[in-house]
Amino acid sequence: MRWAMENVIHSPFAERDRQDVRLLRTLVDQLPALIAYWDVDGRNVVANHAYVEFFGLEPERMRGMHISEVLGTEVYAKNLPFITGALAGQEQLFDRTLVDQAGHTRHTQASYVPDVIGGEVHGFFVLVTDVTPRVKAQRAMDEAQALAKLGSWELDVATGVVTWSRNLYRLVGLDPEETGTLTLPAKAVLVHPDDRDRVLSNVEQATRTGRPYAIGYRVLTEAGGEIEVVSQGNPVVDAQGRVTRINGTMQDVTEANAAALDLARVNAELRRANELNADVIAMLGHDIRSPMTAIFGYLELLEQHWGTFEDADRRSYVTKARAAAGRLSAMIERILALAAVDSGRIDPRPQDLDLARALDEIAQESGLPGRPLVDLAPGIARSVSFDPVHLQQIVGNLLTNAFRYGAEPVCVTAREGADRHVEVLVSDAGPGIAESETGALFTRFARTGLRQRAAGGTGFGLYMAAQLARANGATLTYRPRRDDRPHAFVLSIPTVREIAGDEAAVSPS
Repeated sequence: MRWAMENVIHSPFAERDRQDVRLLRTLVDQLPALIAYWDVDGRNVVANHAYVEFFGLEPERMRGMHISEVLGTEVYAKNLPFITGALAGQEQLFDRTLVDQAGHTRHTQASYVPDVIGGEVHGFFVLVTDVTPRVKAQRAMDEAQALAKLGSWELDVATGVVTWSRNLYRLVGLDPEETGTLTLPAKAVLVHPDDRDRVLSNVEQATRTGRPYAIGYRVLTEAGGEIEVVSQGNPVVDAQGRVTRINGTMQDVTEANAAALDLARVNAELRRANELNADVIAMLGHDIRSPMTAIFGYLELLEQHWGTFEDADRRSYVTKARAAAGRLSAMIERILALAAVDSGRIDPRPQDLDLARALDEIAQESGLPGRPLVDLAPGIARSVSFDPVHLQQIVGNLLTNAFRYGAEPVCVTAREGADRHVEVLVSDAGPGIAESETGALFTRFARTGLRQRAAGGTGFGLYMAAQLARANGATLTYRPRRDDRPHAFVLSIPTVREIAGDEAAVSPS
């Protein structure tokens, strides 16, 4: 394609000069950038091959055209301020998105350079560079950074100016167009106050030593929130070994940290489950082996010496074997109940119970070494809705603990509670539980108090009782000893209705 410059050469040239012009023309035509010259009237004087091809024109036709005809009305209106600035003698640099003759969107960077001769502007040179690949790469990087919640930054050590990628602004909720350029101290304002000194200290040390760093800290967002980030800084040194800038990245790890905490929690729960399983196995090995050994021992004695034993001796050994079997049965029932609690399969079967009668039967059938005192306060609502088996397990466990670890007299008291509840209290004359240990009373395998630890209790009775109470809509709490008031476990049960009849206190059984 002929070049438009051929039509503007009027002066005679020497052959060498003509060769130089042709070489220059060929060079300019081979450049991928759009190059042109426009006079003070906005008329085209010369344009290279890439320029005329972009706009779909012939060089001969383009020469002399007004720039508005070439650019089109819309683009010309957008570029007019830059044209005016160039004709006023000021260099212009700006970005513009254009659509070429093939309908492709092209991202460009335009430079308008005034042609000043003797202090007078004769026109301006145009250099338009197609930056579409760079823009696409930048967008791809922005998308990748957004996906990874990652942003990049650069610190100019000499000026203290920090340049952020667009996604880094997005992470903290800022608009780069509105925020403008900030220096390092100003950027540090976004760092959580408790972490700010540590961050600035790492940057200062990297600037001084040239060593990279990685640090985690918190950043305050524009919306008033807070995110957790990990930032890395890599110093860049000059020929003299001085750090001139620091390139780095910052990644939002808030969700990752939360996931790590959840994973740690799950792992802790798994470890705890393994520990609990180990405790159960150890418990089975100790607490079940003892009654089993006793049963087999008594039966073996009876088998070997039945004929030589008196009736009283036989009865004594049978009674002891039966007691050991009872302890073993109770242990198995508690283990099965615990398994039901842990699996969430507690299925209460509530019935309307006469509380006084139910408590009296539990006390009489407990098989304990002593007889608990049962007292029902006058005027109390005596009917409750509760699973009778669960009530027996809860109160029976409390009575067993009272006789085993406390001191007589052991009392079961029922009284009116708050919010239409009735309270069943199991108390004894012992010292109770130390306040430092009450927080763990209803946890699995908790063994509180010197007597319980010495007695080798399993430590899951109160945990199971509390879970059974909750399944029935009740609560089980502990009331410590105060002055002359004994300590007590309190079972709070919602009331259903009052049963007509004698409301007087039940006599001690």
